[in-house]
Amino acid sequence: MTADKKIAIVSDQICGGVGGAESIVFNAIDTFPQADIYATIINRDILPAKYKNLHIDTTFIQNLPCAKKIYKAYFPLMPLAVEYLNMQKYDVVFSSHHSVAKGIITKPEATHICYCHSPARYIWDLFWTYSDLNGFNSFSRLGVAAVSQFIRTWDVITANRVDHFLANSNYTALRIKKFYNRDSEILFPPVNTDKFNYESTGDYYFMLGRLVAYKGFELAVDAFNESGKKLVIAGSGAEFDKLKAKAKPNVQLLGRISDEEVKKHMNNCRGFVFPGKEDFGIVMVEAQSAGKPVIAFNGGGAQDIVIDRQTGILFNSQTTQDLNKAIEECDATSWDHNLISEHAKQYDVSLFNARLEFILKNADQFKMQNSLKEYVHDSSHKLSELAGKVNVEKVAEPRT
Repeated sequence: MTADKKIAIVSDQICGGVGGAESIVFNAIDTFPQADIYATIINRDILPAKYKNLHIDTTFIQNLPCAKKIYKAYFPLMPLAVEYLNMQKYDVVFSSHHSVAKGIITKPEATHICYCHSPARYIWDLFWTYSDLNGFNSFSRLGVAAVSQFIRTWDVITANRVDHFLANSNYTALRIKKFYNRDSEILFPPVNTDKFNYESTGDYYFMLGRLVAYKGFELAVDAFNESGKKLVIAGSGAEFDKLKAKAKPNVQLLGRISDEEVKKHMNNCRGFVFPGKEDFGIVMVEAQSAGKPVIAFNGGGAQDIVIDRQTGILFNSQTTQDLNKAIEECDATSWDHNLISEHAKQYDVSLFNARLEFILKNADQFKMQNSLKEYVHDSSHKLSELAGKVNVEKVAEPRT
C-alpha cells in the first residue's frame, strides 16, 4: 500500500468500558496514526489517558439525549447512523465490528477489512438468552424481536460490503460462516503477555471479569460452595449482590480492585476458572501468561486458547459436577508453569500489530484475491450449466 492511500478506522460504540473490541481499535490507531477515526458514539471519560484528546468523528447519535448513558436504547438507529458516515474519500477502511460498524458504505474501488468480534449475539443465537437476562415481558420481547428481525436482515446484507473478514477465534469464524455465509481469516486479539508473571502457587482459584449471568460466575460459586475449596472473584456487575448472598465463606467476592491487586491474585493463584462461553476470552490468555492452568468450558474461544491437560483443563458440560471434577484433576496435576507461559506468547500484542499492519498495507491484494475467487466460482458455475445444457441437447438429438 502506497503512502498516499487514505485510511479510516471505524468502531462501534465506545461507551460501556475498554475491552477486547476497544483494544483492537486502539492497536489499529497506534499502527496507523495517520488514519481518520470514526465511532457511532463515544464516552471520553472511559478512554485511556493516551487517547483522551484524540480526534474521533461520531454519528448524530452522539448528540441525542443521555446518549452516553443509554446508548443501548439507540441501537435501532445505529444502522442508519453508521451508513450516514461519509467514507467516500478513503481507499482502505478497517472496521472493528460487534454491532454495526461493518455497515459503512465505501466507494467501489476501496477495500474494506472487517475485524469481527462476533456477529451481534443479542440479535442472533443469544436473542432469547439476552431477553431473559433483561427481564423482558411478553410484550417487550415481541417488540425487541420485531426490531431484531429488521436488523438481522440489514446485518446479512451489509456483510456483502466487506472485502475481507478477520475473526478473533475459530468459534467466531464459524458464526460468521453460519450467519453471513462468508469465510474469514483468524487473527487472535492482542494480549499484553508481559502484564502477569508467575510468582507462586497459592491455595485458591481465581476469577476475573464483569459479573453478568452468561459468563458462568454463578456456576463457579455453586461448584465451590459444594467442594469447599477456596475461590476468589474480582470484578463488579449486575450479578454481584446475588453471588455475594449465596457464596459460602470459602468463596470471596472482592468487587472492583486495582490493577496491582489483580496482578497479585493472578500471579499467586492455584489456577484460573472460566466456566462461560466467550467468542475469545482474553483473560484466559492473561492467566496463562502468568503460568496458571485455566479450567474452562470446552466451547467458544477456550478451544483456541487452552491445550487440554497441558495448559489447563477443558470440561464438557456446564454443571457443578463437571467443573468440580476438572478442579480436582487440576489439583492432582503437576503443571509446567514455564510451558504455560510460553504458550501464551503466541497471542502477544506485538504479533497482532505486525499481522494487522501487513494485512492493511496489502489490502488491495486481499480485494484481488476475493475477486478472483468470485470469478473462478462464477466461471465454474457457468461451465457446469453449459455442460449440463450440452448433455441435454445431445440426449434430445433424434437418431438418423
